[in-house]
Amino acid sequence: MASSSERPLDHRYRDEHPVRTLGYLFRADRRSLWAAVGVFTVKHSPVWLLPLITASIIDTVVQHQPIERLLLSTGIILFILVINYPLHVLYVRLLYGSVRRMGTALRSALCTRMQQLSIGYHSRVSAGVLQAKVVRDVETVEQMVQQTAETGLGAITVLTGGLVIIAVRTPEFVPVFVVVVPAAALVVARLRARLRTHNERFRHEVETLSSRVSEMTRLIPVTRAHGLEGKALRRMDGTLSRLLTSGMRLDLVNGRFGSLAWVVLNVVGVLVLAGAALVSYYDVWGVTPGDVVMLSAFLTTLTNSTTTLAGLAPVITKGLESVRSVGEVLQAPELEDNEGRTEVTSVRGAVAFENVSHAYEDGERLPQGLDTLVGERGARLSGGQRQRLAIARALIRDPRVLVLDEATSALDTRSEALVQQALARLLRGRTTFVVAHRLSTVRGADRIVVMGDGRILETGTHEELLRRGGAYTHLHGGQVA
Repeated sequence: MASSSERPLDHRYRDEHPVRTLGYLFRADRRSLWAAVGVFTVKHSPVWLLPLITASIIDTVVQHQPIERLLLSTGIILFILVINYPLHVLYVRLLYGSVRRMGTALRSALCTRMQQLSIGYHSRVSAGVLQAKVVRDVETVEQMVQQTAETGLGAITVLTGGLVIIAVRTPEFVPVFVVVVPAAALVVARLRARLRTHNERFRHEVETLSSRVSEMTRLIPVTRAHGLEGKALRRMDGTLSRLLTSGMRLDLVNGRFGSLAWVVLNVVGVLVLAGAALVSYYDVWGVTPGDVVMLSAFLTTLTNSTTTLAGLAPVITKGLESVRSVGEVLQAPELEDNEGRTEVTSVRGAVAFENVSHAYEDGERLPQGLDTLVGERGARLSGGQRQRLAIARALIRDPRVLVLDEATSALDTRSEALVQQALARLLRGRTTFVVAHRLSTVRGADRIVVMGDGRILETGTHEELLRRGGAYTHLHGGQVA
C-alpha cells in the first residue's frame, strides 16, 4: 500500500510503458518481492538439482565409486525437499501479500480518479465499462503477476541452474542448449505483436458486453412495456457473437503459438539426446553414462521451462493490456479536483452573474440522428430531449392505447407547443390517457377527469368544466395567472 504521506494518484500516468507502471505499483513492496524471489529460488532448486544428483548416483553405480558419494548425494536432495514446505509458505506470504496490496491500491486509485473525473466524462463512458476496469482488469493484472512469478520465475531458475550445471559438467553441450532459448524467444517476438492486438480487441468486446448487460438490465421495464424483448435479445446476441468471434480468434492465435513452440523445442530436444548418446558411445569429451542421463533430463526440463516461458506470453500480454486499460482512466485529463479550493463556510444572498454562458455540444441538435451516443441514462441529452425521445419511442410502436404521464413537464413553453402539435396529429384515432398538472396539455382532450384527494371531483370537456366553475376552473385560473 502507499505510505500515509503519498496518495494513490501522486504518480501521473502518461502513456508510459505498462511494465514501468507495474514497478511503480509495487514500489512499497520491493523488499518483499526480492525476498520472495530468493526464497523461491531455494525452494525450487530440486527441479534443476535432481538431474545432477541422478547423474552422480548413476556414475557411482556404473563406475563403482565410493558409497559415501551416493549417501552424500541422497542426503543433499532429501534436505532440500524437506525444507520445501516452510519455504513455500513463506514465499506465498511474501508474494501474494504484495499482489493483494497492489490490487487494493490500484482499485483505490481507480475509484478516487472516477470521483475526480468530470460529469462530462461519465456521461460519455458507460458505467459498465468503468466497472469492468475496477473489477476485471485489476483481477487480470493480479493473475498475471501471480502466474508470471510462479511459473515464469520457476522456468528462469531452472534454465539458469541447468545451464550452469551443463557448463560445469559438459561445457561442449552449452552451445546446443543455448539454441533452445533463442528459438523460443524468436517465436515469442514474432507472435507477441499479434497477441497484443487480439487481446486488445477481446478486451474491448468484453467491455462492450459489460456495458450492454448493464444497459439491458436497466431498461428491462421499458423493454417489457413496449414489447421489445426480441429486439433487446437480438442486440445482445450480436454483442455475444462478436465476443465469441474475437475470443475464438484469440484462442486460435494462442493455440498456434503454443503448438509451434512445442514442436520446435521437441525437435531440437530429440537431436540433442541422440547427439549426447553418440558422443558417450564413442567416448568423446569424456561424457559419462550419468552425463547422458543428466543431459536427457535437462533437455526435458529446459524444454518444458522454455515452453512455459513461451506460454506466458499470452498471459503477460493480456495482463499488460489490462494495465493499459486501467491507465485509460488514470490518465484521463478531465479532472474536477476540489483540493486546495476555498471552502464555503457561509453563504449570503448576494449573487453576481459575470460572463456566465452555457451551450450544449453540437448546439445535444443531434446531427448524427439515430446513431447519436446519448450517454449513460441519456446523460448527454437535455431534459426536454429525453422527454421528447421517450414520447417518440412510445409512438414508434404505433400503439392503439397510449398512456402519457407528465409528457411535457420537462419542456419549455416553445418545445411544449411543438410537442403538443405533434401529439395532436399522432394521437388522432388512438385511445390516449394523459396524466398532467399542466392544463394546457389536456385542454383538447375529449374527456377531462379532475382528481383530488384520491377521488374524482368532476368530469367533462375543457369548456364544460370552465362553465361549471368548480375545481378545474380554480386550477385554470391559477395557471393563467
